[in-house]
Amino acid sequence: MPDDVIVRVRRAIRHQPLFSSGARLVVAVSGGPDSVVLLHVLHRLRAEWKLTLRAAHLDHGLRDDSPRDAAFVEELASRWRVPVTIERREVAVLCRRRGWSLEDGARRLRYQFLVDVAQRHSASHVALAHTADDQAETVLMRLVRGTGLLGLGAMPAMRRIGEVWIVRPLLEVWRAEILAYLAEHQLSACQDATNDDQRFVRNRIRHELLPLLVRHYNPNIKDALTQLAEQSRWDYAYLQAAADRQWKRTAGVEAPAHVTLRVAVFRRQPKAIQRQLVRQVIQRIRAEEGRWEFRHWIEVERLFSERPIGTVLDLPGGVQAMREEERVVFRRQAPTPNAPRVLK
Repeated sequence: MPDDVIVRVRRAIRHQPLFSSGARLVVAVSGGPDSVVLLHVLHRLRAEWKLTLRAAHLDHGLRDDSPRDAAFVEELASRWRVPVTIERREVAVLCRRRGWSLEDGARRLRYQFLVDVAQRHSASHVALAHTADDQAETVLMRLVRGTGLLGLGAMPAMRRIGEVWIVRPLLEVWRAEILAYLAEHQLSACQDATNDDQRFVRNRIRHELLPLLVRHYNPNIKDALTQLAEQSRWDYAYLQAAADRQWKRTAGVEAPAHVTLRVAVFRRQPKAIQRQLVRQVIQRIRAEEGRWEFRHWIEVERLFSERPIGTVLDLPGGVQAMREEERVVFRRQAPTPNAPRVLK
C-alpha cells in the first residue's frame, strides 16, 4: 500500500534515530518524484514530530528549462506553506574551473548549498530523498569503479557534515513505492531529462547495467546490493572501533594538519587496522580521501615497510607523508594529482 511509505519513514525516524522531536529540517527538493514525496511525508509528520521545515532547491543551470523546476518547487512549497530557498549555480562553469567531473562537481556544490542553507536558518538536519534504488545503484557503481569496505557501505541513513546532520528518510523505500504514493495522493512531479543523460555513470548503471543483471543474472539483484551495503557498514563500524582502540598507542597529533604514526606499532597491526589508522589521519588533517585508489594504499604501506628514511610521498587530496626513523609524518598540503609522487 502507498501509505507503507509513511509507516516506513516514521519507523526510520524512530529506530535510527534520524532526528528528535522539535528538529529543524532543510528538505532538499529537486522537484522530482522522490523529493516531492519526501517533502509531502515530512509535511504530514510535521505536527507529530513538531518539525520546522524549509525546502531548498538548487538550479544547476545545466538545462534550458531548469528554471521551470525551480518555479514548480516554489509553487509546491507555497501551497504546503513551507518556506523555501531557491538559488542557482552555473555548475558546468564551476566544475571546469575547479577540475571536477560534472557528476562529482554537481554533487559537491549541491551539498555545499544545502549545508549553507541549514546554517543560515539554524537547521540541525538536511533531509535527502535517496531511495533503496539509489542505494543499490551506488553500491554497483562503486563496485564497477573499484572500492573497499567503506565504499560498499554506500550511503548511510545519517552522517554529519560539520554541525549539520545529513539524513535519508526514504533509504528503505523503493522507487516503485514512490510512484504508487504519488498516484495515491494525486501529486505531480517534474521529470528531469538529465536523469536519462548517458554522460553520467549512474544513469548508465540505472538504465543499462542493472536491467541486464535483473534479466540475465539475478532478478533480486537490487535487494542483494542493498543488503551488501548494510552488512558492509556494520563490518566497517567494527574495524573503525578496533582502530580507535589502537589510535593512542600509534598516533601523535602535533598540530591540526600534522599527525604522526609510530612505525613499530603500526607494523604490528593487521592490514585492515593499518588502513583504518591512515583513514583517521586523513580525517584529522582534514584532507580528502575521495580520489585515493588501491595503488595509493600500497605506496603508504611501502613507506612504513621498505622506503628509506627521508622518503616523501605526495598523495591525492592534499596529503603528504614523510618517512622518519621511527615514525611517518602526515601533513596537509595543496591538492596534488591523482598519482602518488615519491621523492627520495
